[in-house]
Amino acid sequence: MSDSRLAAPSDLRADIRYRDDGKYTMYGISLRWQIGENAPDQGAWPPPADWDEGNAPYPREYEVWLNDELRQAVFLHWSPWNWMQSNSHWVDLGDEEPEGQLHVKIRAKVGDQFTPFTNVVTIGSGRTDSEKWAARQPRQKAPEAAQAAPRHGTANHPRSRAGAAIRDQDPSRICVEALRVNTSTDWHEVVPGAARMLADYPWNNAQKYLEYRKFFEEGALASAGNPAFRGLDLVPDDMLGDWPLTELDTSAPTQTFTYDYMAYHWGESWSHRWFITRADWNPSNGLSWEDLEPIPFLVEVHGSPQEGESTSWEFASLPRRTGRAAIVDIWGGHGGPDTPNGDNGGKTGEFFLSACDVMLR
Repeated sequence: MSDSRLAAPSDLRADIRYRDDGKYTMYGISLRWQIGENAPDQGAWPPPADWDEGNAPYPREYEVWLNDELRQAVFLHWSPWNWMQSNSHWVDLGDEEPEGQLHVKIRAKVGDQFTPFTNVVTIGSGRTDSEKWAARQPRQKAPEAAQAAPRHGTANHPRSRAGAAIRDQDPSRICVEALRVNTSTDWHEVVPGAARMLADYPWNNAQKYLEYRKFFEEGALASAGNPAFRGLDLVPDDMLGDWPLTELDTSAPTQTFTYDYMAYHWGESWSHRWFITRADWNPSNGLSWEDLEPIPFLVEVHGSPQEGESTSWEFASLPRRTGRAAIVDIWGGHGGPDTPNGDNGGKTGEFFLSACDVMLR
């Protein structure tokens, strides 16, 4: 038997769950699987026999396929104390109730090869078939890495609007105007702002997930709804021209995205989620949450630290289509301002948004 088969996930379990994000009901697929000695119903104690304090030789790269279509690439970097992160995953489905049935399977990447697919799980849709999601709690929890200043970062390839207009001061008319009307020059910190995060926490500490949908009701997506970055919401027109575009060859077998950090935050709550606009998106109408495909095509969960000031992902899940599009990355987790009286685990939670303009070839 090949090494890829020895490391292959099996015994896939899947069901549709929902979360309450303010007034929104957010649907998703809860996935669990067998990997090594780590079973989908593994409890909080004892750890799997091969866990080895987080050094088990489990795959860290996966693909999620829905109805025989690749929909998401997943990179898992688990905490040494939380083996449940190494064989479970949440697939966002958005705030619209899914219709029909979904056929789910996954496979892992070991070296430069993919393992065989798991069993296919067929799940029904509809609120009546769904249960509210409950977090799988680890037995131990260690403190997350200390926050450094200056903080955070932005997408570099494809280049974000903040990277183009604020960091690079691109000479295009729309970037010049964006820089003029912004009141913040923190290209690495496009956030909703402390006041908004204190008024309605982004991090749900009881259920262990990031609640960001409620921050995008006004349509100002690129600025994260923060007036200090309102220049990033500028709409292309004849006077301003278009945002600088990154060309992406969707006929290529893989894509490589990069992200530049001023400070890398890590912990079991932190993740990147990359979304793309729907095929019929019109840039002249601005960029809102409703313009995005609900399933992020790329997800990284990073519960372990990395070295360096940038990271990259090589993956095959970018939709193979052509034309103008926008890509939005949300990077966040449990951090941010201190909360009153130490509630919500002591922090509001936080996320940093990168809006990237691309031309798909």
